[in-house]
Amino acid sequence: MGIDITEERREQERQRRALEDAYQSLHVANLAKSNFLSSMSHDIRTPMNAIIGMTAIARANLHEPEKVNGCLGKINVSSMHLLRLINEVLDMSKIESGKVDLVLEDVSLPDVVDNIVSICRPMMVEKQQEFKVNIFNVRNEHVITDGDRLQQVFMNLLSNAIKYTPEGGKISLTINELKSELPTKGNYEFIFTDNGIGMPDEYMQHIFEPFARAKDESISKIQGTGLGLAITQNIVQMMNGTIEVQSRPGTGSIFTVSVPLELQLKEEQEHEELNGLPVLVVDDELAVCESAAMLLQELGMRGSWVLSGAEAVERVVEAHERCDDFYAVILDWKMPDMDGLETVRVIRRRVGAKVPIIIISAYDYSNIEKEFIDAGADAFISKPLFKSKMLHVLQLFCDTCKDTCDGEAVPELHKELAGKRVLLVEDNELNREIAVELLEMQGLQVESAENGKSAVELFVRSAPGYYDVVLMDIQMPVMDGYEATAAIRALPRQDAVRIPILALTANAFVTDVGKAKNAGMNDHITKPINLEVLFATLYKWLV
Repeated sequence: MGIDITEERREQERQRRALEDAYQSLHVANLAKSNFLSSMSHDIRTPMNAIIGMTAIARANLHEPEKVNGCLGKINVSSMHLLRLINEVLDMSKIESGKVDLVLEDVSLPDVVDNIVSICRPMMVEKQQEFKVNIFNVRNEHVITDGDRLQQVFMNLLSNAIKYTPEGGKISLTINELKSELPTKGNYEFIFTDNGIGMPDEYMQHIFEPFARAKDESISKIQGTGLGLAITQNIVQMMNGTIEVQSRPGTGSIFTVSVPLELQLKEEQEHEELNGLPVLVVDDELAVCESAAMLLQELGMRGSWVLSGAEAVERVVEAHERCDDFYAVILDWKMPDMDGLETVRVIRRRVGAKVPIIIISAYDYSNIEKEFIDAGADAFISKPLFKSKMLHVLQLFCDTCKDTCDGEAVPELHKELAGKRVLLVEDNELNREIAVELLEMQGLQVESAENGKSAVELFVRSAPGYYDVVLMDIQMPVMDGYEATAAIRALPRQDAVRIPILALTANAFVTDVGKAKNAGMNDHITKPINLEVLFATLYKWLV
């Protein structure tokens, strides 16, 4: 008698293999767990040792405030590192378990870039690194995505570039909007480039694995969890995108993130007042000039460019002599040979103050802002040059930069404004006299103060509701416009909160508009005074 046991043997073999696979999976899981705990133990103990050690040193030196303060600073740094480690571990755990969903919202790409630059710039300044943001073909700045996660991707890649690029190195972020087959989608490319230490080929194969770090003595002292790139890759994949890396030891790295993003489909506003107006872009970088000229053309303007301050002066003078001045000059701050400041001074000497000059810079300009204003600059734009930024600043001048050969007509009498009482705060006697004359021509009653302190005192002495509006200069001696506005708003009377306070100032910088509103001002009117704008603004707040 014979018995066929083929199927039984097959089943036994299948079960044996299943047991082997289960054993292998368990072994791999245990190994991964051991590696995880080993890495975590090392990475957690390092900042914890610093915290415990510095705490003990501080306690032993309570009579030496400087030493205690130094210990507290190191404790703070170690604590922040420990917090980042914990957050990244929890983040990685949530991502891998599938418990993270993208929260879709309206996102402004300029805001994302500005946030990241403001966070990273102090670290770059500390290491004296050069940082540039290049914008190419970005037609749609407003998208729908998870803004926090997109910002996290930017932050992880930029912070890595800063850490692994030596002092004096170069880092750049390039943003491209590629062609899309779908009208509701935009294909965006974010390229992070540095000339840092780079990575060997054998490490590149494991770069996106959790806790992976190159075995190199030169980076052993650089803090890191080895989770940043793993988290970044997961976020990019959740966005249906890709991340690629190119690197060579000693030459740096290039990370390219490509993601499709939903577009905010809004009707683009027409800017007929800017159509055909000529603008000159001055920058020593050809790519910046070409990109800016393209953005100006998209706004309907005539954009032209030159690569030096000397060429800029020549072009501006030629246009002025033809009585065909540029609507505005967009001028880089740092250039070889003749820099932006000297170029502004020469232009003002040759053609006067008719042509608005807008300064662009990739650097913090707060230290040189006053020097540029004194030289004759009218506004400031920080790089990168997004279209929305340029439009906002250029529109500030749309009513003041008419044909330079024609005089400005006085507007018709605004009867609704007659009898309204204005507190004018202006430190320049001539400017004060001009403003008083213009306002009284329209039937307004004007009282003036030569600085912010005097303005506050006049307001305090006045009866509630006595003044209808305050026109406040910004840069003044004794007390500036921001301080005076804050002082008025803080007074314990209802009209101090309700009265419109309007900035009437030569500070036409984009950031100055925000500063004025943050200080409690209701609106922003730029000098030189354009009568139509002035009275339209007064009508808006008083009628």
